Amino acid sequence: MKVFPQKSALALSAVLAAGLLSTVIDGAWAQTVITVGSGRAHDCFLRAKSGMAPRESVELCSAALQVEPLSKKDRAGTLDNRGVILDVLGRSNEAAKDFHDAIALNPDLGDAYVNLGSMLIKQGQHQAALDQINTGINLGMSFPHIGYYDRAVAEQMLGRYKEAYYDYKKALELEPNFVMASERLKDFVVTRVPANAPS
Repeated sequence: MKVFPQKSALALSAVLAAGLLSTVIDGAWAQTVITVGSGRAHDCFLRAKSGMAPRESVELCSAALQVEPLSKKDRAGTLDNRGVILDVLGRSNEAAKDFHDAIALNPDLGDAYVNLGSMLIKQGQHQAALDQINTGINLGMSFPHIGYYDRAVAEQMLGRYKEAYYDYKKALELEPNFVMASERLKDFVVTRVPANAPS
């Protein structure tokens, strides 16, 4: 079996490449949030999950980090959640710092690696994104379908269409109602190769 991008994505002139990149990047906003603690830290999680009032949410998460006696694990989770909100606001450097700080506190927090990878995709650093996302998936995460989706985006941008196709399918297998993955699968054409043909 061979997997190809649709014709429109195959001829990547500079203009088409930019168009494809923006289309795929729009879908790369898939990030994970993790449940942590109680009080403000839990409210930070809820805000990150809902995307509600991001500016006020950053302040809420910051307050949780400053005044609440959080365990190492909950502090890492709250940093990760605040990073998601900062990234939505376009504050990439601050978001990256939060993801890195979360990883430093809890190196087993797969979500933070995937979120960092998602941010790197939007910055056009696809191989670095893929490396981070692979680490996150291998460690385990709260919403694995997001990890497979983001990995597929990075693979697609790197021209690894077959791997991307299977990762979009895996994301959909894990979360059948995941619209972003089903939309991305429309970018591909799958053809059967005869058994005696070279692959």
